[in-house]
Amino acid sequence: MIFSRQSQFIDSVTLKQMHTELTSSANWMFRNKFWRYYLVDGLLPYQQSDESSWYGNQPNIKNVRKPWHALFEQIYQLAGPNFKLMRYALTGQTYGQEQELHLDTTLSLDGTFRTYLVYLNTEWDNTWGGTTDFVVDGKLVHQEFPEPGKLIEFDSQAFHIGHAPNKLDCLRLTLILHGRL
Repeated sequence: MIFSRQSQFIDSVTLKQMHTELTSSANWMFRNKFWRYYLVDGLLPYQQSDESSWYGNQPNIKNVRKPWHALFEQIYQLAGPNFKLMRYALTGQTYGQEQELHLDTTLSLDGTFRTYLVYLNTEWDNTWGGTTDFVVDGKLVHQEFPEPGKLIEFDSQAFHIGHAPNKLDCLRLTLILHGRL
């Protein structure tokens, strides 16, 4: 389920730069139960049920500005030469914005899929909640706290949920890349 975990995947200077951009920008859109932030204008929409639409943004990733481009490249190196990005998302959650238990790809797809999740907060206290929980047969089997700059790599077909913080004045920030190996 969890293939790798790297604390401080992003150095503190770059993390602070990214965090400052994310918390001082008006590029956020509220979608369903959490916030989305877009790095590239003109990203094509994807349909969960249409795998062919997932790959439409692959060529646009080269247009991602610094320091984001370097982070994407770092993840690509970790993923290896066969990794093909399906989609990415920058998300933010505040108190009360609970996600639902979900998969990042459908179970009906054949192949090997990976999700790379990076926590983009510059500080976090575990008492604030905000965990990413992994569930099998309705039971919690693994939990990750959103430590600043940490990356986790996991099976995109594993059920999981990203919980909102339980602290009122807190924004839980993540970058998620989904792809096929």
